[in-house]
Amino acid sequence: MKPGPERRFVDLLSDIVDWGERVRAIIEDRTYEAFAQDQLCHLAVWKCIEVLGEASATILKLEPDYAARYPGLPLRQAYAMRNHLTHGYGSVDLSILWTTATKFVPPMVEEAKAVLAAHA
Repeated sequence: MKPGPERRFVDLLSDIVDWGERVRAIIEDRTYEAFAQDQLCHLAVWKCIEVLGEASATILKLEPDYAARYPGLPLRQAYAMRNHLTHGYGSVDLSILWTTATKFVPPMVEEAKAVLAAHA
């Protein structure tokens, strides 16, 4: 039996937290220069951010009202970044990926944690 929309929402939020925490662990104690020079590092961050965006897209498809109910969760922006990473290939600017990883992902993870706590 498939889980209901509310259970699926919680699972997807957990994915956002888990993959967002991976981003933090990967870039922890790195400078932008070290990040940009380490292809495995930026590819790992790239993949994590794609997963955040895919989870966001699934939430939006599951229940479009979630974006309105949880305005602190930047679901549409995460999905847009996922699309750019997935389909942009050579046009992905590492400084934008770094900024996303350091400025966008942490608050999204914290908001997802807060929403999860409210659903506990």
